[in-house]
Parts: sequence; structure tokens; C-alpha cells
Amino acid sequence: MAAERGVATDGKSLHVMELGTLLGVGGITRHMVALTGHLRARGHRVTFAGSPDAWVNGATEADFLDLPIFQVSSGGGGLPRRLWATARAAIRLRRWLRTHRVDLMHAHDSAPALVANLARKGLGVPLIVTYHGSEPERVAGFGRIARACDLVVTPSHRSAEDLASLGGVPPDRLKVLGLGVDPPPAVADDRISALRHRLLGDGERLIVTIARLTRQKGIDILIDCVARLKETRPGWRFALAGDGFEEAELKALAERRGVLGHLTFLGRTSEPHLLLRAADLFLLTSRWEALPFTIVEAFQAGCPAVATACSGVVELIDDRVGRVVSVGDVPAICAAVEEVLADEGRRRAMAAAALARAGEERFDPGWVHPQFERLYREVVRC
Repeated sequence: MAAERGVATDGKSLHVMELGTLLGVGGITRHMVALTGHLRARGHRVTFAGSPDAWVNGATEADFLDLPIFQVSSGGGGLPRRLWATARAAIRLRRWLRTHRVDLMHAHDSAPALVANLARKGLGVPLIVTYHGSEPERVAGFGRIARACDLVVTPSHRSAEDLASLGGVPPDRLKVLGLGVDPPPAVADDRISALRHRLLGDGERLIVTIARLTRQKGIDILIDCVARLKETRPGWRFALAGDGFEEAELKALAERRGVLGHLTFLGRTSEPHLLLRAADLFLLTSRWEALPFTIVEAFQAGCPAVATACSGVVELIDDRVGRVVSVGDVPAICAAVEEVLADEGRRRAMAAAALARAGEERFDPGWVHPQFERLYREVVRC
């Protein structure tokens, strides 16, 4: 696509800093990396900053600033340790900003926004923060940090409403802008069939979840659903792809609930599209989200989805492509899964509608990423 190539001909090249918390596997880092690819192809310079992890670190990025932002977040432990990490990160970033020209900083979530805002005091560097979702009780706290930024971006209209009503962010400083999701590569039918056969065994239906193994993603809720459904639908099989801090705890829970014969822990996958093509249904039991990448990826694979009603989820799923249910409502989640899978004709119609929805402009990186570039220019005023 022409918008993804060449140099920035409609203004000067920018130097942008993209700040994340922990730059490992997950939708936020994927968004940052994909957006950076577009910006660099357009002739802009991008510097990553944050706590290094699998996807972005000093080895993958020559232009990388290591900041202890993960220790600033809830992953840092008690409040004194987090405050100390905040001070260290802000001082290190401020020193860097004093010797490097940066036109704009874009923080992804509250911890990097807090550090960036402290570091930029008196330096005149604009700051955008993207809200990628949080527990409802954290929205007010996010709002306090976000109000100090020049602009707040979120991929979900529902999230924008929460930020305005609960977080106190002025509506004129809120911008709703989606996340571009690259189309999946082609996959040979025999690979799909082989994976489906391996995961199904002697089962009848395959339900797939792709999520980090953290409290946010509600994997304990998923395990409760598997335990309930294995009694009434013994031929249904569940596959969970992802890793995370709670992996050992969740595997132990699955063992205690007696579901390991029906639920397979696959670990991290580099081919989510292959897994989704093998599935009958995508299931996401999160406690909070903004706009999950994985639902769009399921649509791209022609896979209907059942998910909990977290902010932007309700902007992705309706009865034509799946079902939305209340967060934590195990009976309702199970009933929705049964409803979709009970009628193969209806499931196939949903799959076709999901595939069509995946082609909408709001998911196209070739449309979304230039919107971010234009937004950056508006904030920088160049």
C-alpha cells in the first residue's frame, strides 16, 4: 500500500518515542511494533523505551532506552519500591531527553505515561497516552495520570465514555482510534487438519482461547466453564494458547478441577492464525479489555466468538458473529457457547459474517497507521 512506503512527504520527519511497560508478547507490544514499522517506512525515527522483554529489547532494537517501567506498575511490588522505580525511570528518561531531540512521546498505559510526564517537565515535549483497558476500579486513577497528557487515545468508544465519566478526562482531549491487525498468512489445509485432529483427539468440537495467563484474561473463569461443560458436553475440547505469570497456578487449578483431559495448555504460539483456523469457536473470558486483537484475528480466520462484555468487546461482537455475555457469569458463558455450537448451520453463518467483518476499514493497518501519523503531526503541529 502506498501509505506504507516511502518517506514523509507531507511534512518533516519526526522523532517519536514509543513507551511501554513490559515489552513482551501481547497486543499492546504488537500494536507498538506494527505502528513503528509504518512510521519508519515513512521516514520517521522511532525510539522504544520501557522494560525489555521478548519482543522489544536492546538486541532487537538499536534505538532502545531501558527504563524500569514494569517496576513502576503493579508488577513492581509494594508502594515504596514502585515509587523508587518511578523516580529512577523518570530521572533516566529526563537525562536522555535533555540530550536527544524528540518531537513527541507516546505512552501505552498509565505507568509509562506517569514516568514520561514527570520526565518532560519544562522540556516542551508533547505526550500522548493510549488507554488499552483496565479494571473498572482503576479508571479513575488512569484518568488522573491521563489528564496531565496532551491527548488520550483509546481504541474503544465505550472506553472513551468511561474515561470521560469515571476518569474525568475532558472529551475534547479524547480520541478514539482503532488498532490495525495485519492479515494472517496463508496456511495449508493439511496443517489445519493435522492440528485439529491432534487437539480434538476423540472429541467433537474445538473451542480455542488465545490469551496471556494473567488475572485480566480470566483464565480461572475459563477453567470453571470447562469444568461445567465437560459434564454436559463430554466431547468438547478446549485449547488455551499463551503464557504468563500465573501459568503454574492456573495449571494447578485445572488439575484440581479435573479438566486437564478436556483443556490443553499450549503455551505461547507464533501461529495464532493456524490455531484459529482449526477451531469451531473462539472464547475469551476476560475481566477487562479495550479492543482485543485476538477477536479480530478470530474473525480473520472465519471463527465466531463468544466473549465477556468488556468495553470494546461489545463494539466487535453482535449476534451475527457470536455472543457477548456478562463478565464472570459462568452459566451464561457456557449457555452462549452451547447456543453457537448447537446448530452447525448457524455457526457457519456466523463464521462467514465474522470473516466479512474482519475486512472492515477500522481493522486495516493501511488505514489505521496513517491516522496515527496524522494525529502525531496535529499534536506536534507540523
